[in-house]
Amino acid sequence: MQRVEERQYQKWEELFIQSLEKQHVDTIFGSRSHPMFTSNKKDFTQYLLTHEQAILHAGDGYARATGKVGIAFIPTKYGITNAVTGIATAQLDSVPMVVFIQQEHALDVEAIMNPICKHYFKLQQLTELPPIVEKACTLANAGRPGVVIVEYDNKLFQREWKENGAIKQMHIIPPKSLTIQNHQIKRIVEEIKKAKKPVLLVGGGTIISGASKALNEFLTLTEIPFVSTLMGLGAIDVGNRLHLGMVGMHGTFAANKAVHQCDLLICLGVRFSDRITGKTKGFSPHSTKIQIEIDPVEVNKNIMVDLPIIGDVKEVLEAVNQQLSTLKAGHWQEEVVTWKKTSPQFSYSTSELKPDSIIQCLYKNAEDHVIVTTDVGQHQMWTALHFPFQQPRHFLTSGGFGTMGYGLPAAIGAAVCQPNQPVVCVSGDGSIQMNIQELLTVAKYRLNIKIAILRNGYLGMVRQWQQLFYKHKYSQVKIASPDFLLLAKSFGIKAFQITAKDNLEKIMEEAFQIDGPVLLDFLIEEEVNVYPIVPPGGNNTDAISGE
Repeated sequence: MQRVEERQYQKWEELFIQSLEKQHVDTIFGSRSHPMFTSNKKDFTQYLLTHEQAILHAGDGYARATGKVGIAFIPTKYGITNAVTGIATAQLDSVPMVVFIQQEHALDVEAIMNPICKHYFKLQQLTELPPIVEKACTLANAGRPGVVIVEYDNKLFQREWKENGAIKQMHIIPPKSLTIQNHQIKRIVEEIKKAKKPVLLVGGGTIISGASKALNEFLTLTEIPFVSTLMGLGAIDVGNRLHLGMVGMHGTFAANKAVHQCDLLICLGVRFSDRITGKTKGFSPHSTKIQIEIDPVEVNKNIMVDLPIIGDVKEVLEAVNQQLSTLKAGHWQEEVVTWKKTSPQFSYSTSELKPDSIIQCLYKNAEDHVIVTTDVGQHQMWTALHFPFQQPRHFLTSGGFGTMGYGLPAAIGAAVCQPNQPVVCVSGDGSIQMNIQELLTVAKYRLNIKIAILRNGYLGMVRQWQQLFYKHKYSQVKIASPDFLLLAKSFGIKAFQITAKDNLEKIMEEAFQIDGPVLLDFLIEEEVNVYPIVPPGGNNTDAISGE
């Protein structure tokens, strides 16, 4: 009887893997305690993590780094609720993922997942498996990407699989093509030609659509200065002379001033979160606003625009570029590129080891085009402001949901897709402890991840707000940490502690020469702050630039 069950198991497993391979899936992420597949196929790999939230973040990191659909399995009975945060993180940041969830009769899985996913399938019989896998992968990447859930009952795979069973056919409706009207393209060109103070706002949708080449051509043709959201960093090399920096709550003086003063604001793949706009009434008050966005739900939601274009950023830019060949720039770019684009360099910090120095040293020692992941907090903003991202899909961070604990498992997903090149994970002593158990995963697979912990003994961003806006009334922000060096070494991971600038370069160089994981514990000043910062309820022009 056992041999019959084993053969039965192998049959449905083979069908499952074949269905995934037809969608060009060769990498999946699952649970160490309940591996989904027993197969050891050479070209099909499953990476097993410890916690369900981390499984989702690893699949998310893989998807962001590659542009492919991330595949995750939550096969444990009570792992569903652990996975919610990871699913919501990916959904809000428009990350294409397909998540297979084992049904648990004590929970209404569909009711839990429907509000935080793009689509939901329920697998009723094995013959539905190939078409549902195909449709799920197609939907995850169609239009605005997102998370598709496939619920299955494990008992389904215990039923007899008939060799001659016909695969159920499922009609797959192709994604609806968004037609861009020619008169809309002409209107964009007209607005560009008459603008005296145009600015381009580059959001994460630009990277998702693969629009970097078209955007670079557009900038060459128009010479319009541009600013980036957190999620848009790297769409174009941030060292481009027309780049004014990141916009919003922690944006540069140049970026926020340009957006405030411009008479034309062209917004690419942006959903206008409050971290970008500040007080909405004071956001770019004098401009004609053009929003190019693939999701109609995000248009005229937070900011009213004058010309909404519902479409793919890449397709719209390519159409606009065709009509810009004779354009001669006659606007303010020569003026705005001279404005201050950098953030404060912590010149008033009493610590010898400053956050900007650490980030810049990471960049100096990392290989070209390294992928960087972060958690959420001060270290996230320091990385965004000081690491010069040069191309898309090399900065992986939780934007919309602001998920602490994202960085380390996302780095695992990124490391899997580029095994011959190191991945840098920048974290804080608060965030790293959210999923620190995944050091076990890093050690098990010997992933080439350099983990940089900026340790200040606080939940730094919350402490900063309490200091600046609540008169130093600190509450629940002081934290304790384990001995990170001993913890890393207990997993067989090499670790170093850096306390002063004198040995920063030497230790960093040594760390990057090691082929494998390394943990770096940086002791920074307890109360060093992120600047600029916009006060709560303020306009972006009200940013505080220092103590």
